[in-house]
Amino acid sequence: MAIEYSLRIGEAVPESLLVQELESMGYKNIDVVELSRGIEIRSFEETLGLTLYLTESGAYPYNAYNTPFLKNEFVYESALSFRFINNLHSNKSFEFILALVFNLMKNHNANALFLSNGDNELCFFSKGSVYLENSSHVWDTGCFAEILKGHRYSIFDGNHILLEE
Repeated sequence: MAIEYSLRIGEAVPESLLVQELESMGYKNIDVVELSRGIEIRSFEETLGLTLYLTESGAYPYNAYNTPFLKNEFVYESALSFRFINNLHSNKSFEFILALVFNLMKNHNANALFLSNGDNELCFFSKGSVYLENSSHVWDTGCFAEILKGHRYSIFDGNHILLEE
């Protein structure tokens, strides 16, 4: 099975914001390919074995996701997807994904749901707060635990998150 991570973001994310975030992380000469509803970034295929996609979500109900984090479904406007090429992945690629997601959400300040393989919910970002779903203990080890240093977070206790408007 292919490994994929995605960040579904409640507000539209400008393509320039993603490129700016990558540049602030030290990456230059970002190879951006325009798509009909977003962009594809191939700059990390050789070094990290992954491709990034920032796309607009479809119209309702295709942009809605039922999640235990919220009482009502989560409706999102943008999706940032990370697709590994030929299942080529390493700690370095996971570190890159996590750093980009946490930096982007820290600077964009929107609600977002972070998933692996389309339906494994890892965390929910809510305007400055991070709620971790840790029943599988993924956040306890390796680069997942490392990224949490310096971030405020809560372990999701099963009670619905009340979103700020």
